[in-house]
Amino acid sequence: MTLLQRLVLAMSIVALVAICASIVFLYIRFQASNDTFREETLSTFAADLRQVLSTDPPLSSPHASAVKARIRELRGQYAILGRDGRIIESSGPQEPLIPYASERTQYFELPSHEGHEALFGISIPIAAPSPAQAIQVAFPKAHVIFDSVLEEFVRDIAWIWIPFVLALLATNIAVLGLALKPLRTAAQEAARIGPSSIATRLTESGMPDDVLALIRSVNAALDRLQSGFLSLERFSGQLAHELRTPLAIAKTRLSLSQDQIARAVERDFEDIERVITQLIDRVRVGTLHYEAADLVDLGGVATEVARYLAPIIIEAGRNIELKIENGPVRISGAKDFIFRALRNLVENALHHSPENGVITIAVFNARISVADQGPGFTNRRLSEGGGLFGKTDRADGLGLGLSIVLETMVAHSGQLVLANLPSGGALATMVF
Repeated sequence: MTLLQRLVLAMSIVALVAICASIVFLYIRFQASNDTFREETLSTFAADLRQVLSTDPPLSSPHASAVKARIRELRGQYAILGRDGRIIESSGPQEPLIPYASERTQYFELPSHEGHEALFGISIPIAAPSPAQAIQVAFPKAHVIFDSVLEEFVRDIAWIWIPFVLALLATNIAVLGLALKPLRTAAQEAARIGPSSIATRLTESGMPDDVLALIRSVNAALDRLQSGFLSLERFSGQLAHELRTPLAIAKTRLSLSQDQIARAVERDFEDIERVITQLIDRVRVGTLHYEAADLVDLGGVATEVARYLAPIIIEAGRNIELKIENGPVRISGAKDFIFRALRNLVENALHHSPENGVITIAVFNARISVADQGPGFTNRRLSEGGGLFGKTDRADGLGLGLSIVLETMVAHSGQLVLANLPSGGALATMVF
């Protein structure tokens, strides 16, 4: 799960919790308001009746009739108790709503019974010399006035809450996307860094301070990696020099002797030198790096390899042929590594070519192919598509040469294609 997805999930959970908390808060708040509203409504009606009763004991005036009608309209009940505890006036009940037992205002609840709704009421005392002792007023617990207010709130206001939260969530997600854009940019730049662009560094300009610390740490790590690559490359060069020098001296001394054993040992030294060179090339290919501006003429590289190996090939009793089609072919790459890879292909062809065989180097359409007239590649080698270190190039011989070529082509985003010619012989093509 990406960082953005985690943040979106966390914000969605927070939004859901906020909605639930708001619903609970509104429920508790309106429940409290409901009780307060009921009490105020009961107090208002009871106070109106008490005021009317003080000026109109029979409750026959238009104002008294209006108050009583309003109570009935709201499905309420009232009862006026005399000093003897009996009903003087009521909306229908023949008995007090609750027994009068206190000389102070009292709120009460009546459960539903005999088809009547549950009631919430008030009982207020009346001071002497009024003939009435108390006024009792009660309304259904689900008060119609409060219900209408709540219904209007839900219809006109509460429904806005959910789309408001969703809009806020969408806005936050968009803001998060913009805030995480520098990280995505850095990730894309890091994905493009490879052996061919080891000198590339992540962009530091325009990065937030907290992201900038990570970018600088990554760039510092890349600096150390580049330093390690360069150190390994220098070590490979020094190793090559240290190994080749004594081998060259030994070969020279042996070449001065006409002894057949000495000549055989000299050839063995040549094979050892070739293997050492391939081992060094195999180590070097791990440090391969180049920039996009590093252009290589494949025809030029092929010409240099042919010129370099021609004396060796001719001395070995083989022939070399160079074909360059369609003029210069330029690619982005590391010239020295392409040279070594092609040299390994030609040396491999030389090692398996018959007496007077022809080794052909061809350059065409961003490709370099090396063909020989030897036994060709084994079926196992062809099925492996290039092989790896430690496997054989042909029926015999080490697989270092093809391993070096394969690694070089992978570093250049290319591939090595192996095939056998219909007329016999092997064909290895470096496709850039």
